[in-house]
Order: sequence, then C-alpha cells, then structure tokens
Amino acid sequence: MKANGAPKTYPIQFRDKIDEYLWKEHHILGGCCSSIESMKYSVAREVAEKLTDAFIEKACSWLEQNLQGIVGGSIYIDDFRNYMKGE
Repeated sequence: MKANGAPKTYPIQFRDKIDEYLWKEHHILGGCCSSIESMKYSVAREVAEKLTDAFIEKACSWLEQNLQGIVGGSIYIDDFRNYMKGE
C-alpha cells in the first residue's frame, strides 16, 4: 500500500449494503479520521440512500399499477417495500 493510497481490502465489517456498495464500487471508506474522506463518505452515503428510496417508491408504484385486481397484491407490495428497506 502506498503512503496515501486506499487499502486493498475493507478493514472492518460492512454496516449494510450501502456501505458495501460504496467500498466495492467507489473505494469510499466509512469511519475515516480524515475530514475530507469523512465528508466524501457522508455525501456518497446520502446520495445512495436517496437513490435507493426513490427506486423503491418507483418500483412500488409500478407494482401497484400492475397488480391491480390480484388478490393480496397490496401485501406483496408491502412485503417488497419492507424487504428492499431491509426491515
């Protein structure tokens, strides 16, 4: 590892899927002492969370339109929303 280079492996467990995505795709590390790296992580995490929420709502909207008339369709949508949010 170079003096100012990123580590090759993630030094701790991932907190969640967003943490894992930020590391694997962009090499953005959470919990850094550096204020610049910490700011980069905070902004990237917020963007990823908002994009995830927007995707979930758009997918649920599509499901609502396409599951009309199916018995128990709303249960599937609620289950999908909870699964995608990790609940």
